[in-house]
Amino acid sequence: MEDLTDELNKSKDNSRKFEHVKDNQKSILRDILNDAIDALGGYHADVFGIDDVGERLVSIHNKLGAHNLNLETAQKQCVKVEKIQELVVNENSSVRDLNIAVLMTHWDYIAPVYFLRGNALMAAKRWTNAINDYNMAIHHGYSDGIYKIHHKIGQCYVKKKQYQSATKSFQAALDNLNSSKVCKKVQAGFTKILKECISKFSSKPEEAPKPQANIAPQNGNKIDPRLSDSVEIIEEVGKGRTAFAKSNIGVGSIVSVDDCIGAHLNPDDPQKTMQYCLQCLQNLTVSYPCSGCPRVVFCSRECQELAEGSFHKYQCQLNLYGLRLKDTKDGCSIFNSLSIIVGKPASFWIENQNKFLVPNAASDWPTANNTEVEKITNLFDMITNEKDVSHNSHVRHAVICVLLIRAIRKTTFFKDSDLKVEDSGSLSKEELVIGKLMYRIRLVKDMNAHPIWGAEIDPKDRTQVGTEPIGGGLYTAIASYFNSDCNPNTIRINIGKKMFLVASKNIRKGEEITDNYCMHFSDMAAKARKEWMEETFLFSCECQACEDDWPTYNNMPTIRPTEKVADKLVELEMDNLTALEQGNIEKAILSHCKEISLIQANLSEPHQLSVTVRTSFQHCWWRKVSMIIQSMT
Repeated sequence: MEDLTDELNKSKDNSRKFEHVKDNQKSILRDILNDAIDALGGYHADVFGIDDVGERLVSIHNKLGAHNLNLETAQKQCVKVEKIQELVVNENSSVRDLNIAVLMTHWDYIAPVYFLRGNALMAAKRWTNAINDYNMAIHHGYSDGIYKIHHKIGQCYVKKKQYQSATKSFQAALDNLNSSKVCKKVQAGFTKILKECISKFSSKPEEAPKPQANIAPQNGNKIDPRLSDSVEIIEEVGKGRTAFAKSNIGVGSIVSVDDCIGAHLNPDDPQKTMQYCLQCLQNLTVSYPCSGCPRVVFCSRECQELAEGSFHKYQCQLNLYGLRLKDTKDGCSIFNSLSIIVGKPASFWIENQNKFLVPNAASDWPTANNTEVEKITNLFDMITNEKDVSHNSHVRHAVICVLLIRAIRKTTFFKDSDLKVEDSGSLSKEELVIGKLMYRIRLVKDMNAHPIWGAEIDPKDRTQVGTEPIGGGLYTAIASYFNSDCNPNTIRINIGKKMFLVASKNIRKGEEITDNYCMHFSDMAAKARKEWMEETFLFSCECQACEDDWPTYNNMPTIRPTEKVADKLVELEMDNLTALEQGNIEKAILSHCKEISLIQANLSEPHQLSVTVRTSFQHCWWRKVSMIIQSMT
């Protein structure tokens, strides 16, 4: 891929450039795995010829001593950072110092830090962030005049013109004041202020909140609402589950909205784990730290409690993000399947093992995706070509699963489900179930994982949006139903870990709806694309762009359309530019849709103009994503 990156960076089109990010150069995790394979006798050792996965895992575990496949070997390179057990900031501290103090202060001492940062954020007119910090101060037991905090929260709500919430906060301040031990003079003065606030704002109508931008299919499928009702799924011989347009689908329509299973934050730059919420993977403006490890942050108390109550509880016990700081992105990718397993109680997997370990015989598509069991069943149904997986891949899957089982032993995962599992010796029957499930998850992930992108508006030029890969996960609707095409009729975007498939062309009734698993044909020659697809996804791409060997961007036709069409395209492009300059992203997207429709009706592909406008259309959607994220924070 390095040669491809260099080639794309020569392009004059900024949207097609890729940034080189410096990661750690050495992976101890990969060294641990390679040493274990060598200790077993190499890739063709007898143990790897055992057909039954469970027996293979048991044999690998028994043959390797405790010094092999030991996560502690990698953890020794991590610098253990103890959280500060004192207050090291004051009312004169900068927001930067307060942010650092929030991350580094021990839970028992953090309440006044939140209060001080709340004051700083309030002074900066960041009302929502200030409210969150004040509430965190109360949650962590701030005791120096709670009535003052409720009063400040009320003031922030007034600035947000949320008067009913403000009134409730002023009343909470009054209730706390009446039960406090402040002197009578202070109590009388503050009581007067609070009563005046309640009187002033209790009858004042709230300003209607600005409507949140919503990206969703106009009508959802009745069986699986993640799909548009305009999509039907048909099983095709040789292609499997395939999505077709049940009716005409207009460019810009939402085809699918999918939630991620096992979202794993793992950016190219290990330092950037601190810029995204571990739970929802959205950009951070103000961070809320993990209660245990200093390398994980959240966007809110809600996300913090969700993560620490499930998958991150065990990641934290293993200090996985301390490890990511020292190891490589590739090395730490082995923990993707672990995130899915520890995201649910051990008892869930043990109770439902027969549903998940035995292939589903479902033949009607789409299938329901409402309960947790249905969601995980749909995940395992994505294993369709296990027999085509290379021997070396099966070896790596098995060794990684044993490493992960041994890692889980260092956590309270089984204990939290009242399951007794020894931390040494032979694998228990419960561990074996978990190992076999992780093995199947790895088979799914190898050929079905999607990248998750972070989007950020350039502060120096707000018309520009930067995107970067920040992790990955499994999307069972998009990956199961939409086949790959190197000239797809959709684009993919994501807001945090929620992914959207958007029609990038007008799709006629009966036409297949396609995604793109590799690079767009304009960016990579057909021969290189086909080789990469065969190696990565174990199938030979037969799309028109591959079969007809369509040229890359710089070698495409640039024939001008008719004068009438060209004039209309210029007019629409001017509308696009004006809308973008004014920040009217909806109008810009609508203008792009008109432009794409005009090109689609009057120009034959491949053509530079089609690719250029498609790229610009995708850029508009990423700008919309950035604006939505900003409005949420």
